[in-house]
Amino acid sequence: MSRNREINLGPVALVVGAIVALALVVGVFMGAIAGFKAFGRYQAVTDAKNAATVARIKANNDVSVTGIQIKNQQQRVQVAKQQAQIRFENAKGIRESQDEIAKTLTPLYVQFEMTEALKEIAKSGKNSSVVYIPSGANGVPLVSGVNGQPSVTSPAK
Repeated sequence: MSRNREINLGPVALVVGAIVALALVVGVFMGAIAGFKAFGRYQAVTDAKNAATVARIKANNDVSVTGIQIKNQQQRVQVAKQQAQIRFENAKGIRESQDEIAKTLTPLYVQFEMTEALKEIAKSGKNSSVVYIPSGANGVPLVSGVNGQPSVTSPAK
């Protein structure tokens, strides 16, 4: 013989079950809120660590860039010093050559070179309307100025 028993829970059991279900839902909800807060704190700490790491890397990069700029500036200074030395050596060579030329340069030689230059001007066909006549002191050509007065005066004797 089989006995069938029916369990009749009644309204009190339904209320208790609803309260338990509600407590369970509230518990899950509170756990989710606590989880979100914990995740937010974890994320804030991680973000702060990442910001500190990025700041350290940026500072190291700035130091490296500054070092490179200093080396570049030192190289530019060295190049400028070398260029100044080259200009100095060139000037020294020019001075020595001018001193050597001045030892042998005579007024007669200067007059000869001027005459040769005038011949070249005459041969070139340019400035053919200008005529130089060696009539000044020591045969130096006089260039006519305003009112026929010479624009280059001869030295006083």
